[in-house]
Amino acid sequence: MTFLTSVRRRGYAYLFLLPSLAVVALISLYPLAFGIYMAFTDISTRRGTWYRWHLVGLENFERLASELLSWRYGLGRALLNTIVFTVINVGLQVLTGLAAALFLNMEVLPAKRLFRSLFIVPWAVPGYVSIMAWFFLYNYSYGYLNQILLNLGFDRVDWLGMASSNTFWPWVSIHVTNTWLAYPFMMSVVLAALQSVPKELIDAARVDGASGPQIFRSVVLPHIRPPLVFATILTTITTFQQFGVVWILTGGGPLLKEEWGGHIVTIYATDTLMTYGYRMIFQLGEYGLAAAYSLLLIAMVVPVSLAVMKRFGGVE
Repeated sequence: MTFLTSVRRRGYAYLFLLPSLAVVALISLYPLAFGIYMAFTDISTRRGTWYRWHLVGLENFERLASELLSWRYGLGRALLNTIVFTVINVGLQVLTGLAAALFLNMEVLPAKRLFRSLFIVPWAVPGYVSIMAWFFLYNYSYGYLNQILLNLGFDRVDWLGMASSNTFWPWVSIHVTNTWLAYPFMMSVVLAALQSVPKELIDAARVDGASGPQIFRSVVLPHIRPPLVFATILTTITTFQQFGVVWILTGGGPLLKEEWGGHIVTIYATDTLMTYGYRMIFQLGEYGLAAAYSLLLIAMVVPVSLAVMKRFGGVE
């Protein structure tokens, strides 16, 4: 009787939850299931199979796997670009944020409130507005940076790859812009951690004759390491998923033409995983291929995320 009573009580609870569960299933589970189904079809607006699609088995995954094995074009290049971009840019954000925090934490800094307000501006301005401002600064024809170079007697620099196939300066522009947008987060975390370091420890180290770098390495760094590591993890996740900076500044370009497998292929020099997926869906209309790409991306990202959470988040 106790078991039946428990079932009845839980049954009433589930009965009241049914409307909410139905809504969750409709807006979450059904799109997920349909997305998995799409990954095995040839749904595409470009190929005219939007209304009459067919099951193609593992064809989409085979195409993605062939691109993944090549770092020269397609998915392989986007993955390599994303990894390199994340490593370099996270390093730049950590160094810039740390330097800014140390500067703002100086005891003898005049107008400290003014500097803090100025340093936080990139975080306060909407990201799209900031990126567009940088886009106009970098513009090859009328950008302010090139106008300054011309006034100084130098040639224009193709910052965004608009007039040449040079890939160095577009990457420099992307790194500078994303670092400028993201460093205030690292600066804020480190600054809060610096202000929690006991002043007595620093004074004692100075009395013992320790230099500035020695005090930072032996006294300050051990105290700020936990929040610094946590902020670095969050920054890495955000940078890995960066889309707006690359898409607005370069659109994945400059475009390069190279021969691959007997065919001339178009290479997007600054493509990342996010811009690659966006182009596949909204420009090419390859929905089946994009669904397969999403599943492949989940298979790559989830294990790494779980490993990071287990290492730093206490997940067993």
